[in-house]
Amino acid sequence: MNIDSNIAIVCITENGKKLACKIKSLLSDGDIYFIKNKIDIISDNNNKNIIKIKENETDIYKVHKRLKFFIEDIFDKYDYIVFIMATGIVVRTIAPLVNNKFSDPAILVTDEKGTNIISLLSGHMGGANEMTLRISKLLSSNPVITTATDVNKKSSLDMIAKKLNGHIENFRDNVKNINSMLVNNGQVGLYIDGNYNIDIRGFILLDNNITLKQHCIENIEKLDQIVVVTNKRKIINDSKIIKVVPKDIVIGIGCRKNIDSKLLKDSLEDFMNVNDIDINAIKEIGSIEIKKDEQAIINLSKYLGVPFKVISVEDISKVDHLFEKSEWVKKNVGVYSVAEPVAHILSHNNLIIEKQKYKGITFSVGRLKI
Repeated sequence: MNIDSNIAIVCITENGKKLACKIKSLLSDGDIYFIKNKIDIISDNNNKNIIKIKENETDIYKVHKRLKFFIEDIFDKYDYIVFIMATGIVVRTIAPLVNNKFSDPAILVTDEKGTNIISLLSGHMGGANEMTLRISKLLSSNPVITTATDVNKKSSLDMIAKKLNGHIENFRDNVKNINSMLVNNGQVGLYIDGNYNIDIRGFILLDNNITLKQHCIENIEKLDQIVVVTNKRKIINDSKIIKVVPKDIVIGIGCRKNIDSKLLKDSLEDFMNVNDIDINAIKEIGSIEIKKDEQAIINLSKYLGVPFKVISVEDISKVDHLFEKSEWVKKNVGVYSVAEPVAHILSHNNLIIEKQKYKGITFSVGRLKI
């Protein structure tokens, strides 16, 4: 099966197929699957059960396979699945496949006239609520969203984390507890350390011109919890404080050839500690293209669980004049510096920490705007 999109639109009737074509056209995206009511082709080869056809210049996959078996095949291959059929059919079809809201695809359901668009599964983390609102607006339909925070016109901790690609310790328990407090009119403070554009509805916004410590002295007894959005490593340790760490930090790395992996890892951890940056805030690390096979950087990327971006000599040479020059570096790798230009490029020109040297290693930091 050739997957061209991250959105599957599944229909079972001719009217449903017409609506599927309309949705695809309005979204400029989507793979349409038209499920026949009976099995016309019996084959062990899935490719023979799916035939690509074109109707009115729209590509449609005609599926000769029972709905429940076909959905089993695609359930983990799409971020969004839009069903154009009765909700009961969808519930019975996906019930054996549902795992949890952190891994299940967003499931939407609509009638074949597109009157109502229902966010059925993975409303927050999967994005079903957002997609429901988007399609409803395009079709002038009625969006049906039942998640408690949305119904009460309040934000939620999981949506804040999603917006920031943020890290939260004990994610499930903390999300459940904070969201429950919000919908039950609990007193949840929100301290935003930085310029992050997030939904604050339902939270009590704490003035970030006053230190978190001062807020704790004055307000912590009055509040049920305090959510702190920060990429700093060190904050007040209190059971009432939950930290959300936005992934907005990029690290430029320069190092000598065949650097020891442990030395690189330990040096980075020390660098992050010295500069009071939470290691969970790292979104990407990067270096010059000559380092693309440097095993220590590859290992560091795996350890951190973040991409290792390689920047070309050509791109670095366009900006290396902005930083301190080294003739030795120029002679060996073709540019005057590595760590600072790489962090500068990865952060879209927002370098926040100039290069700092360790034994055969240099680090520099940029911050992405979220």
